[in-house]
Order: sequence, then structure tokens, then C-alpha cells
Amino acid sequence: MEGLKAVFQPIQVGPLRVRNRIEVSPAEPMLCSRDGLATPEFVDYTAQFAKYGAGIVTVGDSAVTQAYADTNHYAINLADRFVVHGLVNVTDAIHRWGAVASIELNLRDERLPAEFSHEEVQGIIRAFADAAERCRKAGFDMVMLHFGHGHTAASFYSPHVNKRTDEYGCQTFENRCRFAKEMIAAVRERIGRNMAIEVRMSGDELYPEGVHVEEAIAFAKAIQDQIDLVHISAGSMYDPRTMGSTIQHTYMPRATNLYLAKQFKAAGLKIPVVSVGSHDMLSAEKAISEGECDMVAMIRSFLADPEMLIKAKAGRVDEIRPCLRCNNCTGGDPHGCPTPLRCSVNAVQGRQPLFDEIPSADPGKKVVVIGGGCAGMEAARRLSQRGLKPVLFEREANLGGSLHTAGANPLKGDVRRYGDWSVRMTLRDPNIDLRLGTEATPERVRAEKPDLVILAVGSEPIIPKVPGIEGSNVCLAQDIDLGTVKPGKRVVIVGAGLTGTETAVSLVREGHEVTVLDMLTLAEIRGREKAVNTAQRLALGEGVKFLEKHRLVSVSPAGLTAVDEEDREVFLPCDTVALSLGVRPRTGLEEKLKDVCGEIVCVGDCNNRQGNITSAVREGFYAAMNA
Repeated sequence: MEGLKAVFQPIQVGPLRVRNRIEVSPAEPMLCSRDGLATPEFVDYTAQFAKYGAGIVTVGDSAVTQAYADTNHYAINLADRFVVHGLVNVTDAIHRWGAVASIELNLRDERLPAEFSHEEVQGIIRAFADAAERCRKAGFDMVMLHFGHGHTAASFYSPHVNKRTDEYGCQTFENRCRFAKEMIAAVRERIGRNMAIEVRMSGDELYPEGVHVEEAIAFAKAIQDQIDLVHISAGSMYDPRTMGSTIQHTYMPRATNLYLAKQFKAAGLKIPVVSVGSHDMLSAEKAISEGECDMVAMIRSFLADPEMLIKAKAGRVDEIRPCLRCNNCTGGDPHGCPTPLRCSVNAVQGRQPLFDEIPSADPGKKVVVIGGGCAGMEAARRLSQRGLKPVLFEREANLGGSLHTAGANPLKGDVRRYGDWSVRMTLRDPNIDLRLGTEATPERVRAEKPDLVILAVGSEPIIPKVPGIEGSNVCLAQDIDLGTVKPGKRVVIVGAGLTGTETAVSLVREGHEVTVLDMLTLAEIRGREKAVNTAQRLALGEGVKFLEKHRLVSVSPAGLTAVDEEDREVFLPCDTVALSLGVRPRTGLEEKLKDVCGEIVCVGDCNNRQGNITSAVREGFYAAMNA
């Protein structure tokens, strides 16, 4: 395949020449010190993006006041003058590889604009200017001022939020823009003309009373003479209805917010326009080549595969590891109980500098991998990366294992793409000795004389032992997703976890009447399984019915019977009963192999607990690194 072209054209951003059209968008890896100073881990994490070719590398959400920093630990604290010392190492690392070094300045304050005194407003402006000056001293080429997502700076432009009656109120358009103009002017005075200013904003706040695209474009036009780049996101962090467009989940379309950047571009702005929101290299190429925006910003695609620009330039787009958009990398609760960044499909991320370089293994070591699913393929590829030539046994004729079922639902396009990539890259690896359609019997494994066996044989679905469970009207939810079972009009799904809920959404969209039954409440399920929260909200919005705190007791041709906590029965008439009750590890093979090889490591679902792609990749990776 021919390499991409448009994304690799240089661009002038104010005083800066940027080598290509790709920006690393700001994020919080939670790898700084608790007090917000740069650590070696943070430096190495940031440097990778420049090393592998990004045009602009933007350090994420950095507090401009100590009050905000006190609620935003493990991220850069620009209110502390001593932050400059460590940030010099950050900019040095970015500049070493030829990228532009940028940093996002932000303030989150729960107070509304009217609750700030006039002096406090002036103090906010000074705080941004002070922070920008520290960024200049640290060697940054550009600062990004966060005027989006409903944060404090954005709130001054919103008539719904800003009820001030002085010159910083919203009585006139001039007043609406006053705070932004004064802040940008104060920043420019401190940093001079040799640095660039980028403004990040919501092209549409997406809730009825919020700022919409026409007003947002007017704001961008009002400040464009003061800035060099405008970065178009969407939504508000303070309205849950819009969060899917601010931090897109896997059920959202790709290039989610491009339609907004396109409108800014068409409005005739004099400065370049950046689109952000679930882009990959192909969507970036299309958007830029068709003139819908001037640059594309992304972060999660970089986390999944930092080398994606190198691969894209060489025409190897199909080798780029896809992002799941599972949002594990967002840290779960970054402002409450923050955890360091982790990526579901790239186990190196957040573990810098431990795995900046993958160590070579003893070339004489023989490793057998049993199971060609998610964990087994990860282990085999990483073993190959270390210079080994593993043998991989897979009893089925094809690789993939449970990744096939995990990506079968129409909602799971991201998982499907990752599964296809994992299979493709495993098949292409010349160091992996594939034994497809071959059962890993003790005799076959013994013949390989392995020093290590990595057991990745997965799991099997849990089937409850209740009357009628073997009836023709009973199936697995995954069989519906795979298309091997055609359900009737009325469907009851037993199990409200992620798979059951996603199957329910797809069925309702196809016109089925769906009820989901579970022994737990929806809140209890969310507590156990983070990813299901978004799926539940989607299902409720689509009209899926949930019956909580009920247990399946029997199935008949006419439907199923369940009981509540007090053993009161309820009968649910339906045409199809679909089971989604989780899985149990496949066991037994480890015991059979214990006399074949002295070292056996179990990874993935067979590791005595129900896992997911995140744990399967991590365990396969660690098994290979420890080999």
C-alpha cells in the first residue's frame, strides 16, 4: 500500500514550522509526582510521541492555580515555579526528535463566573500568564489555552453559565469575549512573538442551553488575530449528556467531531483549524486531503501504537495496532483516586522506562504457546520481538479465539478491528511456528522439548443447571452476535454484564422486544465492571428493559421463570432466552502437562478468573517478557 501523503505535509503555525499535520492531543497519564513535577517516567512517556514522528506533542491538562493543582495530583502543576526544572527535560526530549513542544494550560473551578470577585477574575488572568511564562522558561514552543469543555475559561463566554453584570458578563458580544481577549493578551505579553498560542474550544457544547456552533465560530473569529491555531473539540465535562463527544467511547462513530471542525474551516478563519475526536491515520488523511481541517489531533491512537506515523508513511497502515476506545487510559477516577496510565492493547504504555526497549532473550530458549486467542497471540508476538521462535498450538483451524465473539456484535467495531489486526500480525510473523488445527496433547508438546509452556486456552461459557436450559429456544448471547442463531421477536437475556447489555442494544435496534435479567442491580454490576456503565446508559436510552435482583430458575417453550430475593416467582413470556452469565476458566491441561515441562505459565481467561482484553494482553506480555 502506498504511504499517506496529506498528513505528512508541513504547516506553518504562527512563528513555527511544524513537520506534519498530526498533533498529540493533551491527556493526563498520571505519571508526574504527586505534587505535579515531571518525573523520568513522564519524560520518557512524552518523548515517545516525538521520537516516532508527531508534529506537535502537547503535554496535557496542567493546572495554572495551586487550588486546582491540589485536586489534580500526578499531573503537571504550573502554579509551582519549581516545575520549570523538570519541564526542561520534557522539552529537551521532544526537541531531540524534531517535534514542536506544547502544553495545555487549564483551570477547573467549581465556582460560576458570577461568584468570582473582580480581583479574582484578574487573578485568573495573571495565573494563566504566570503559567505561560514558566512554560517559556522551560523551553516550550507553544501553549494551548483550554477554552473548552465547560471549564472556567470557557464559562465566561456562556450566557447560560455567566450571569455577571459587569464588563465580564454576557450582556454584549464584546463583554462575552472580554475575559478571553484579556487573558490571551496577558499570555502573549509574557511569552512574546516567538512562541505560538493554540486555543482549545468546544465547537458545540451539545446541551440545549450551551454554546452552539454559530456562537463558537463567532468567538473564534473574535480572537483569531491573537492566536495561531484553534483546536475544535465538543461537549462539556459538566453535563453528562455530552461526555460521549468529549471523550468518545467505543459506541461512537470515528472522527466524531470532524463535522464541527469542517464548519470552522468553511467559515473562513485566517488560522489553521485542528480536529480532535476518535481519529486514526486514515480518517486524518481523508479529513486533511479533503480540506475539512488543517491538522488532526489524537492521543489514544498514539497510545495504542506510538509508531503509527512511521507505519503510515511507509504504506503499512494495516500494521497499526488499533485503539479499542475502552477509555481504560483515562484513569477511571483521575481527580479522585488517580492511577497511572495503562493501555488495553499496548502493555508498554505507562510502564516507561521499564520497557522502552524490549530486552533480547536467550536465543536457545524454547517456548511453546498453547492457545491462539488474545493472550496467546500477544505472548507469541512479544516472544518473537525478543528474538525467540515460539511454537503456537491452536486446536481450531483459525486464530482469534474469543476475540471473534467479542467483536461480533455490531457495536464492537473497535474490538473487531483489533482482533483482525492481532490475527493478521501473528500470521505474518516469520518467527512464530503456527500449528493450526492441532490439539496440544502432552505427546506433541513433549516432542518440542520446551523450556517454558505458556498456557492460553481461554474459557468456556457458564450454563446454569436449571430445568429447560437445553431447550431449542435457549442460546448464548454470543451466538446471536455471531449470527449463528436467529432470535424471535421477544427476547430475554440472562446476565446484564457487558456482553448481555450490548446484545440487548443491537436486538432492540433490529426491532426486537428485549428484557435483561440479572441477580444484581445495575449499580452493582457497574461497580464490578467499569466498561458496562456506558453500555447500560445506551441500553436504557434505546428502550431495553432491565429486571434487577432476579434469578433464573427454569425455562419452558413459552418463556422463563425467575425469582426475586424473597423467592417470589415471575414468569417472562418470550420466544428466545439468551444466556450471558460469564465464563469459567478451561482447566485440566496444566495438570496433564506438569510432567512435560517444569515451567508452565497460565495467561488470559484460563488463569483461574474471568478476564478481558486488557488482562489477556497484559498477562501475555508479561509471560513473554519473563521468558
